[in-house]
Amino acid sequence: MESAQKLYDRMLSSVREFETSLVEEASSFIQKRVLLMEEFRVGVRIGIYAPVNNEVNTELLFTEGNRHRKEMYFPAVDEAGGVLDFYRIKNLDELAPGYAGILEPTSAVSRLRNLNTLDAIIVPGVAFDLRGGRLGYGKQYYDNCLTGFRGKRIALAYDFQIVSELPIGIRERKVDWIVTEKRVIRCQ
Repeated sequence: MESAQKLYDRMLSSVREFETSLVEEASSFIQKRVLLMEEFRVGVRIGIYAPVNNEVNTELLFTEGNRHRKEMYFPAVDEAGGVLDFYRIKNLDELAPGYAGILEPTSAVSRLRNLNTLDAIIVPGVAFDLRGGRLGYGKQYYDNCLTGFRGKRIALAYDFQIVSELPIGIRERKVDWIVTEKRVIRCQ
């Protein structure tokens, strides 16, 4: 089995080298699949991320969530606390480059006080296994966020980011669902 570092490097390189047209096409398929999921359709408060470096796009999810009057929350990194704080966003113009150049909410007015009031959280990652294991970017922000989160965890990934098994020792928190351009995986 490939080491965690080799898998991380290989997957990150593959995502970053993914052609823009393929990112857009795959992202469209993935987001349309999520829109059909019960967890998204019935959820009222949804945590979502702003993509970076060719991650699966989330703009359609945000737009449709807003159109259906869902409360959409984006994370901002709290480096000192090692956590993500989520803020309600009503317009993508409320996001600006923040930690590591990732788009984050610009206003602290609408900070979510209790993460467990979210019905679902949509998360990125570098690689995933079929059991819902997640290899993140290494800073543990989503790990800390997902610890104790009781809502549904939905990962967005390209199908090539799915591996049969992650290396032993990966401490990342598990997800309930992985949605790719080819399939929807319910993790056990």
